[in-house]
Amino acid sequence: MGKGKSITLLTIVSVLMAFILVMTFIKFPIGVNKQYNSALGAIELDYDIEGGVAYTLSIASDNEVEVEDDIDGVIATLKARLDALGYTAYSVKAVKSTDEGVEDYDIRIEVKNSNDVAEDMKVVAAYGEVKFYGGASESPTTEILADMEVVKDSQYLGMESETSHVISIEFTSEAKEALVAAIEAEESYYLKIVCGETEDGEENVLFNSSITTSAFDGNTLGISNISTEDAATRMALQMRSGGLAYKYNGWDEGVTVTSPYGENIAIKCAAAIITLVLVIMIALCVLYRGLGLITALSTLMFITFETWLLIGVPGIVVNMGGVIGIVGATVICALGMVMLAKRVKDEFANSEKTAKAAINKGFKDALVPTIGAHVLAGALALILLAFTGGVVKCFAITFGIGVAVSLICSLVFTRMYTALMLPLVKNKEKFLSFKRATKETPDAEV
Repeated sequence: MGKGKSITLLTIVSVLMAFILVMTFIKFPIGVNKQYNSALGAIELDYDIEGGVAYTLSIASDNEVEVEDDIDGVIATLKARLDALGYTAYSVKAVKSTDEGVEDYDIRIEVKNSNDVAEDMKVVAAYGEVKFYGGASESPTTEILADMEVVKDSQYLGMESETSHVISIEFTSEAKEALVAAIEAEESYYLKIVCGETEDGEENVLFNSSITTSAFDGNTLGISNISTEDAATRMALQMRSGGLAYKYNGWDEGVTVTSPYGENIAIKCAAAIITLVLVIMIALCVLYRGLGLITALSTLMFITFETWLLIGVPGIVVNMGGVIGIVGATVICALGMVMLAKRVKDEFANSEKTAKAAINKGFKDALVPTIGAHVLAGALALILLAFTGGVVKCFAITFGIGVAVSLICSLVFTRMYTALMLPLVKNKEKFLSFKRATKETPDAEV
């Protein structure tokens, strides 16, 4: 590549990178009343980093038994429901009630705030069994399928149209046979499914519509026309898990809470990651001089692209596990750069090749170990993604994305910067800090 072409391309790349860096890390005003908060401000953060909302549930006075001995079971059920609704970072605690004469615990739930959090929490703490009513009336009042196990499973199946989402209800064989017999006995048959009561004491109706035996596929009944995915997910959860065995009340609008790690933890995490990247870049420059500068620029591209992918990939909510995943991927990236620089430097030192030939051979020799290390790290991320949940799953997502970006930076951008920068350097060996290995002189014969 000629010097003029190299200068032109390097200038274009540098301007683009400068623009991307400004958009990624720097806040600045737009007009009079608006401000651009950087790409970091667009990353969706979870409760344990950003804070959220807290709800306190108090045991209802009309419960027949005290919950004190079963509080661990209640908390385990609440956590399982939060997991099923997609919450990854949350806090569920039992707090001894301060009301005089009350032996039971209050329960405090802290989660990420969202438009749907209030409805989600009502489902999480829903009370009562799922009951089925059927008959010719449009709102049947005759309970059916009592004294038997009814539902084996219920899952959200997906979107049928923009306004219609579908869930499945898998009945036991006994319940399905009883329901089919009841449907066939009437000209038209309505099924109503209820789980507990609303806050106003009304029936919490999950489903109420006419059905026919043709709606069954084996033992599975499909229910559509649910307005949103969140509503369908909540309904499927209640169908398969019912309600709590104990009634809680005292729902309010929730109170805002800070992160359990303290205030401004998001800024501190971002500062820690940026500091780590800067330390790695400086260390690469000190150890490998010009070649270190090339790998340092690739490392800078790594953290920039990692940040933008956290925004661009839908559904990513970063919690503390995700932060650790970013740190882990940054370390993998640094190790890849060190491996690459060392292979190139050793190739020049132990051969008679020119700087350009040594770079080409060193890059080629580093190809297999670099890909191998990243593939192993990526396999770990995929295994964790498939078999874990919560904060560990978020770690797997950010770590996996980071490993993929690191591999691209190691194989592509280091070569690009090398090709752009070397034509500008008169003494390549000095710029790259290349030195030949000292050969031992054989002892003279006596």
